[in-house]
Amino acid sequence: MSGFGWPEGWATLGVWVAAAATLLSWSILVGARRPFLWAQRLLAGMLTGYLALLAIREVLVPRLVAPLVSDPAGNPLAVVALVLGGVLVGSPWLPRWMGAAPVAILVGGTAAFALGGAMVGTVLPQIIGTVPPPGVGLASLGGGLATAVIASLVLIAFLHGAPRSAGMRLLGGIGRWLILGGVGVWLGYLVLARIVLLSDRLAFLGTEWLGMGR
Repeated sequence: MSGFGWPEGWATLGVWVAAAATLLSWSILVGARRPFLWAQRLLAGMLTGYLALLAIREVLVPRLVAPLVSDPAGNPLAVVALVLGGVLVGSPWLPRWMGAAPVAILVGGTAAFALGGAMVGTVLPQIIGTVPPPGVGLASLGGGLATAVIASLVLIAFLHGAPRSAGMRLLGGIGRWLILGGVGVWLGYLVLARIVLLSDRLAFLGTEWLGMGR
């Protein structure tokens, strides 16, 4: 039996499929574009299927189908939404605005939700973090002041279109260099993470697939 409770034959098949997918993904390194495109399409198909299954199991069934089956009379809005969804999907002759309006509301609501999350989860904690509590040491005070200065310089770098003095242009230039430094740090982190993933796949091919080191 495998770690997932599968029979040994299925576990072996899973190892071979994983090894084949890994080699297909690496085929671009030797200029073989077609196997690499196959791997891309396989990944896109699996991801699409997973997202569709997730939407059905986590959204449609518990929030639409189950309430309608258990208590149709108590969920009139769900019945209306189901009917309107069927009409919009099956009636291409309807005016475009009838289909565009709910999509626009969905996109606008998602954008507002993302913006609010960025404000609450990123901007406000950084602002609060720049204000050290009473009685802290010099190290914490210096860290808070440095965070406030860096955040201010980065925000100044994003000021465009307004006339600025020479001092503001200098501060904006410093902020842009800080942005480049931050991007460089993140790129280095991503490269390190990819190297770790590469070593993990090499270890998988050597031990699980080829049986080396057992």
